[in-house]
Amino acid sequence: MHGERSALEVFRQDLYHCADCNYCVDAVWAERGIEHVCATITHHSPALSYSGRGYIAAARALLEGQALNLEVLAERAFSCTGCGNCESICPIGLRPAQVGQALREMLAAQDHLPAPLAALRTRVREQGNVYGAPAAARSAWATGLEFTAGPLATLQYAPGCATAHARPAEARAAVRLFQLAGERVGYSPADDACCGAPLREAGLPQDAAYAEQTLAGRLRAPLLVTSGLECAPAWQRGVTAERVLTFPQWLLQALLDARLQLIPRATRPSVVHVFDSCASRRPGDLRAAVDPTRAILQHLAQTVENSAMAASHGVCCGAAGSLATLHPAAAARMGATRRGAATVPVVAGDVRCLTHLAGSAGEGGEQLFGLAEFLLHYFEVEGRAT
Repeated sequence: MHGERSALEVFRQDLYHCADCNYCVDAVWAERGIEHVCATITHHSPALSYSGRGYIAAARALLEGQALNLEVLAERAFSCTGCGNCESICPIGLRPAQVGQALREMLAAQDHLPAPLAALRTRVREQGNVYGAPAAARSAWATGLEFTAGPLATLQYAPGCATAHARPAEARAAVRLFQLAGERVGYSPADDACCGAPLREAGLPQDAAYAEQTLAGRLRAPLLVTSGLECAPAWQRGVTAERVLTFPQWLLQALLDARLQLIPRATRPSVVHVFDSCASRRPGDLRAAVDPTRAILQHLAQTVENSAMAASHGVCCGAAGSLATLHPAAAARMGATRRGAATVPVVAGDVRCLTHLAGSAGEGGEQLFGLAEFLLHYFEVEGRAT
């Protein structure tokens, strides 16, 4: 355990300065839009050991050489969504989410990876996606679309696992908007596979690093745009960060540069609900600018019913991290709760969240839109290519 204790030593100040205030467990603060904090505690189990505070306590015990049941600890640590709420709420700036990630990496290295996550690793290794779908099925969304070959492309599109396999209409809509803006879009099925983000979330940094390191060799254009908000950091680790944008980031810039103009159709809804994902917010900074999806809708004078402030600490929908793999029923409850009883269309810039919500929506799933889908459905688009 010496090596594992050394890894936890990095967090010594966090481990011995926790005030046990329980902010990271169940804080409620209406003025700041905080209605509980930890999705796992709220929808899976109220046991403290599932929370950021619990991860700090477990890491401190391991650092001190106490004997813990590592199988039980693994079930707790891998049930985290990794949303970062516990860090964003901590009043003294501790890093419980990073402590939890360190615990997961330690447990995986010690062969305490839960069986469902070991199966996920196998699916990514063998098929290049988290769903276990045949690798050849990944590019089915692109059937019939025209792309620009390699070095002639101005933009390379990486849809991400959720978009390619579960939301093909969003991928096709994104390509349509790229091309209307005058981009020469490159896409190569041979170069498209999982970026490694799910493996990093599951405490498998070496597997993730291998996937990330192969990304640089797959980039054939000056700019890479991905619809997977969780994919962008993985691509940025593989290539220079300046060459990578999420689809909402690219679209906002295209609108501000007047490469695209969107004219509302008569059928456009008067009000929409923006689904704010964990990946689209900056934890701990309530003054942070709104995410690109909100900025795009604001630019288009689209009324949004839910405020960005209320979303600053919104409980995770269950799509992130490894909880959905380990406890799918709990993750489905999270998704249904986050979607709530919205009676207006829900627009999501994060496709992984969108697909998770759609899977737990039941009736009303037709009201869920990816950002590109929503714009093509309710707006006439004019661009450089029209």
